[in-house]
Amino acid sequence: MADTKESRDEQADDAEKRQRERELDEALEREDEDEPPIEEETDDAETDDDESDEEQTTGGE
Repeated sequence: MADTKESRDEQADDAEKRQRERELDEALEREDEDEPPIEEETDDAETDDDESDEEQTTGGE
């Protein structure tokens, strides 16, 4: 294939099509799998992080 803009565009389109097909195949294979549980963070952990950040930026004053 000659190195022209048209051939480069065609190669890029083919690569994108193959990628979409791979993603679709993977999604279909995972279709019957259970989704992992969602881990929830507690508000206390977020509050502690915020307080320690303030101490570092203000010098603990």
